[in-house]
This record gives sequence, C-alpha cells and structure tokens, in this order.
Amino acid sequence: MGFFNIDELLNRIDSKYSLCLLLAKRARQLGFYFTAKKNMERANVVPPLIEDITEDPLEVAVKEIKEGKVSFIRVKDGIK
Repeated sequence: MGFFNIDELLNRIDSKYSLCLLLAKRARQLGFYFTAKKNMERANVVPPLIEDITEDPLEVAVKEIKEGKVSFIRVKDGIK
C-alpha cells in the first residue's frame, strides 16, 4: 500500500478516532468479502465501491473514503 495523506481523509471525517473506526470496520467487511469471493462463497457484505480494486482491504477502504463513497454518521455527541 502506498502512502496517503491523512489530512485528505480528515476533511471528510470529523475526527481521527472516527476515521480509525471507519477504516477498521470497512476493511474488516472488505476482508470478509475478498475471502468469501476467493472461496467461492456468498457474502452478505457490500462489495468494493471503487473501480480500482486491489486485494488489500485497507487500501480499498482508504480509496473509498477519499472518493466519498463511504462516510461516517455520528449517532451521539457525548455520553449523558
């Protein structure tokens, strides 16, 4: 995976912690999708949303966020 500028991703997401959660969750989904595809199984996961697909789930997740295909919606602002 090549290097990427985190500032480009933070323009789309409100904090670096939300970005970390979004990257981890989406990469986990894509990893499950790629594994199921390799084993010729069905996967109940949204396939990659970009045209340039590699086998690295984290790289695909970064590109999806850069292109604005995946976003993060905060449900709560704080703990009450």
